Amino acid sequence: MKYKIINKDQIIGMSELEKSDPPMGFVFGELVPTPFYKPNISTVSCKLYCSDTHEEILCKSIMIEDHSDKFGEQYIEVTVLVESAEEFEKFFKHHLDAYEEQFISEE
Repeated sequence: MKYKIINKDQIIGMSELEKSDPPMGFVFGELVPTPFYKPNISTVSCKLYCSDTHEEILCKSIMIEDHSDKFGEQYIEVTVLVESAEEFEKFFKHHLDAYEEQFISEE
C-alpha cells in the first residue's frame, strides 16, 4: 500500500511506510519525492493520506530526513507518529499483525 504526504495541498512525496514500531506507534520508510518536495521542507502542516482510499491518517508528527548529500544519491526517509492505537490498527494492521506474529509460539 502507498501513502502520500501532503503539504499545503501539494503532494510532496509518496512512501510505502514499509517499516514500523507498533508499540510506539511509528511507521517509517523511504520517501519518493515529487517536484513539490524541497530539502529542509517544514513538516508542521504536512498530512498523511492513504493513496487507495484518500483517507487522512491522523498523525502526531511527520518527520522527513534527507540524507541525499551524505550518500551522494537520493535517499530520503519519512517517519510518522500515528495519533492513536485505533488509527494505527485501522491503517497499518499489516504491521500490527506482523509484530504480534513474532510472539506466537509454534506448537
